[in-house]
Amino acid sequence: MRFEDAFKIVLGFEGGYVNDSDDRGGETNYGITASTLNSAKNKGWVPFNITIKDIKLEYAKTIYKKGYWDAVQADSLPHPLDLILFDSAVNHGPNAAVKLLQKSLNTLLPYTELKVDGIIGPLTMRAVNDYVGLGITPGLHPNSNIRYLCIDVLLNRVELYSSIVNNNRSQEKFLRGWLNRVFKLKQQAGL
Repeated sequence: MRFEDAFKIVLGFEGGYVNDSDDRGGETNYGITASTLNSAKNKGWVPFNITIKDIKLEYAKTIYKKGYWDAVQADSLPHPLDLILFDSAVNHGPNAAVKLLQKSLNTLLPYTELKVDGIIGPLTMRAVNDYVGLGITPGLHPNSNIRYLCIDVLLNRVELYSSIVNNNRSQEKFLRGWLNRVFKLKQQAGL
């Protein structure tokens, strides 16, 4: 059920077919690039005769579930971190999304020095659980820790967008849309 809700939210950000020559992802539909579609075909997730232009929603959903939701182990993450990481995976790739999380965990858990490698293994999952399970500060909402973690991941994402633009000025035209996505995601996640 969590995937279904998250899928609807993320799909709302991605939209339909786009072929902007300045977009480094190239031709996309439902946020799925040609290379992602080819990878999904090779893994047997979608038929070989599907093209970016004619990809159906049901195939996009399969790719989102197997290629992004499952790749960041979203079912094992608390809500709304599952949504935040899933959307980050769709937008940046699963490894980059996990790196955003690992960077946040290293910042928020000073005794933790996770390798920022983009792999959501047992150490990263343990750090998530440790952080979420920390003592609750009196007067704060019981879910404050997860809120702080989600917000820190989103801030890391804003830094990533800034880095992308600083490294390639042609991407500046997308910055406002990327930032709006983060702000809307924050609202959708109830943060």
